[in-house]
Amino acid sequence: MESINMQTTENPFINKVDIELKRAQRYQIFISLLVYDISSVKSDIKDQSDKFQADILNLVSKKIREIDDVSLIDSSKIALLLPETNRQGAEIASKRISTVIREYLKENASEELFEKIYPEMASYPDAAGTKTIKDFITDNSSLNIN
Repeated sequence: MESINMQTTENPFINKVDIELKRAQRYQIFISLLVYDISSVKSDIKDQSDKFQADILNLVSKKIREIDDVSLIDSSKIALLLPETNRQGAEIASKRISTVIREYLKENASEELFEKIYPEMASYPDAAGTKTIKDFITDNSSLNIN
């Protein structure tokens, strides 16, 4: 069984990812992780970047299921944990979340900024992505994840 295999962390999001990944492996169910890098948008709207970040987190949290979780990573990435969701379901969720972000930018900044946001996706057991969930979390374990 593959685990994130990190020392116990005080970060609730990482703990939840680890628990859900272990559960997915144990019961052979799906889990997906979406990550949106918003750093380039934040640099373009410097004076409003904190508001943008808070607004996007709030909007995304209203559009996800109760079992899903959203968190800010390293102040420039938004991570979305999708338990019991295969890659195709994550792609659908990604389109829905992308629409939310696009509409927000259209109303509050510039829709052109949306072109700078690309979601990264990892799913278990589907390894069609460039990284596994474990690899993504391990690569980013030094980040300040909230």
